[in-house]
Parts: sequence; C-alpha cells; structure tokens
Amino acid sequence: MPRLDGISATYKIREKKNIPIIILSAKTEDTDKILGLQVGADDYVTKPFNPMELVARVKSQLRRYVTFGTFEGVKKVIDLNGLMLDKEAKAVSVNGEPVKMTPIEYKIVELLMTNAGRVFSIDEIYERVWNEPCYNAENTVAVHIRKIREKIEIDPKNPRYLKVVWGIGYKMEK
Repeated sequence: MPRLDGISATYKIREKKNIPIIILSAKTEDTDKILGLQVGADDYVTKPFNPMELVARVKSQLRRYVTFGTFEGVKKVIDLNGLMLDKEAKAVSVNGEPVKMTPIEYKIVELLMTNAGRVFSIDEIYERVWNEPCYNAENTVAVHIRKIREKIEIDPKNPRYLKVVWGIGYKMEK
C-alpha cells in the first residue's frame, strides 16, 4: 500500500465506518495477526492462500454484514465526567457550557476522547490530526494541548481531563 500500512488503514476506516475488513498479508507472525484483529479487522488471511478460501471468507463477511446491518458502535456523543464531545455537531462543552475550539483543537480532543484512557505519543497525535508525517512537532502539539487545557480545565495546571504521561504522551482521563 503506497501511503498507509494495513493496520493504519484499518484503524482509519474503523474511526468512521463499520464495514467488513479482511487483511490480506504476507506477515504471518501471531503478533501481526493479533494486532490486525485488535485494531478492527474482521479476518486476517496470510499469503500464500487458497483463492477459493478467500472468496468463501469474503462471502461470509458480506453475509454477516448484510444480515446484521451496520452496527452503530461509534458513539456520536461522548461524555467524560462533564466533558462532552458531540461528533455530529462538532462541538465540545464542559458541564453544559460550550467551548469554542479551532478545528485542530477539536480534532485532538476528538482523538483523545474517542480513545479515552489510551496514551498517544506526540508524534502519533501529530500524524493523526495533521494527516502528515511528524518531523519535530513536539512544540506544535504541546502548544495546542496547553490551549485546550486552558479551555476545558478549571485549573489547567492541575488537569482533570487532559493528562500528560511523562516521557510518553497524552491521554484523556476516563
């Protein structure tokens, strides 16, 4: 794949859609298969494979998808102890009070709230929000995090929601 690997592509698709995904890969290690399934693939087929088996697996996934329809597993409103994110309205509020955010700030908050409790490195935040490779973006991300904290935290120096995990990155507290 020219721009993304299969794991990244699966993750991006799962952010917005619930369609069947079968990873077809030359990677045969158990860890690769487990990672593919954990990020949202419905099946993982390794090369070499029997074409008839692949067709059967595709038909199975399509049958399941058509029979059960799309699953609305993606929450449209996320509430973390008073910090609310409305994905449809692209709005953030704290205890019912609207918070004005730039599009980049909103994307960072959406990423962290959608994955509450998960720690994201600065590079990962940059790559997912700006959709480009990260080259020394520590200050850029840190400035946006500081501005977000000023908007959503009662005491930005003692954050309740947006936490730093020293030496690793940031997370949104569950």
